[in-house]
Amino acid sequence: MKKRNSHFTYQQEAPLYNAAVGYLEKDCISFHVPLHGRGSGNPELKKRGFAPLMRWDLTELDPLDDLYLPRGAIKKAQELAARLFLAGKSFFLVNGVTAGLLAALLSCCRPGQKVLLTRISHKAALHGIALAGAMPVYLPVEREPASGFPLNVSPSTVEQALKKHPDAGLLLVTSPSYWGVTADLNEIKKITSRYGVLLLVDEAHGTHLPFYGGKLPHSAAAGADIWLHSAHKSLGALTPGAFLHVAAGIPAGNLRFWLQALQTSSPSYPVMISLDLARRRVALQGKRIFSRCWRWAARLRRELAGAGFELLSDRMVKEARFNLDPCRITILRPGGDGRLLAGRLARERRLQVEMAAGTYILAIAGPAHLSLSPSHLAAAVKKEASAETFCGASPGSCSDDFPPSFFAGEESTLYSRFAMTPAEALRSPAFSISLHRAPGKVCAEMITLSPPGIPLVSAGEIITPQLLGFLSQKRAQGTLFQGAADPGMRNIKIV
Repeated sequence: MKKRNSHFTYQQEAPLYNAAVGYLEKDCISFHVPLHGRGSGNPELKKRGFAPLMRWDLTELDPLDDLYLPRGAIKKAQELAARLFLAGKSFFLVNGVTAGLLAALLSCCRPGQKVLLTRISHKAALHGIALAGAMPVYLPVEREPASGFPLNVSPSTVEQALKKHPDAGLLLVTSPSYWGVTADLNEIKKITSRYGVLLLVDEAHGTHLPFYGGKLPHSAAAGADIWLHSAHKSLGALTPGAFLHVAAGIPAGNLRFWLQALQTSSPSYPVMISLDLARRRVALQGKRIFSRCWRWAARLRRELAGAGFELLSDRMVKEARFNLDPCRITILRPGGDGRLLAGRLARERRLQVEMAAGTYILAIAGPAHLSLSPSHLAAAVKKEASAETFCGASPGSCSDDFPPSFFAGEESTLYSRFAMTPAEALRSPAFSISLHRAPGKVCAEMITLSPPGIPLVSAGEIITPQLLGFLSQKRAQGTLFQGAADPGMRNIKIV
């Protein structure tokens, strides 16, 4: 009990917030940036509702510390985060998990070195690999048999990949996935330790997992070497506040350099203060808050299932030896009316979901929804799904919304489909050709569906007939492709 009380006493501190309050109480006349002067220098912004934010929009003054040379309030705030998340060191990220992924990959990878990662990795991972000059090797994820929905990477696939690529230096696992499916990080860490490979976990969508009381696997419990948390996604920090955590014993010198190189030299104090306060809140109340979220989401799932909806469920993923965050609620719409239903919910009910594809809708629940009635929400979704708009939807499988290369099987093997590194491809002469002529050519751009921000094909990768079929199918549906020189995908850039 004494140890628990000590933890709670220590975590009640919010050093950066307190330092900012102390400075603001002095009511100094600011002859420093930002020149809005906490509001008076830009009355237009004040008039438009920005006054409270401008008050906290400060800069690296002595009482407020320096993100890149932390000695005072920021240093203490980061140490509190490390203590809470069981890390050796923790760093505030003001450019999101994106900046943390880039920094981690640049600090850990050498030019030409192989990096193992899954097909459900965020585009930022490929950006980091390109900047580092490394060579990506994709690992397929498992497919839920009944729905065709992507799950996560299995330990057996990780072990096969490490046997096939003993020269790999790093494994990047995205867990939970964008859809809330967690990998078996405990078993994967045992495997990477045997092979002497660093385990980097993009846990952007799982910052809250440690507060579920051990119900789901997470990076700290598994002993990951480096992991990233997007605090704005589930802890309520301001966008794009995030954390980068490093295990004890992992050198962080290179990380510090790359974090300074990749993030703004004018870090946002509102974002950093929100990280400090979000950390304090979950340290003191997180288990209670997220236990309530778990129960609330479970009830909404029961109500939706009772109303006749098919969901990506815990039972479905556990049969494949994965786990599911109940607060990531994926409604499966194999009839192909996912976008239509999401549009009606937004227009008629003011219910805005995280994303919608043809065959599914993803809604993310959290503390902001605890006052809402799950039964009323389920009834509203049922009513809109019963509208005549959906007559004539064509049946299909959820795997229609994902390229074949995502999954284990003939199209996605454990050898690299890259003819050259992404860095080499991006620096090579390139030109555009019509899509139907592209199979067998080497891609010179990254083509992404966003959301969820996952690349379909990357620079340096060989374009396959199966990928061409998927791109053509999505183009026919009117999809626009992020990152492509031709977002309508009539043409594609090749080396």
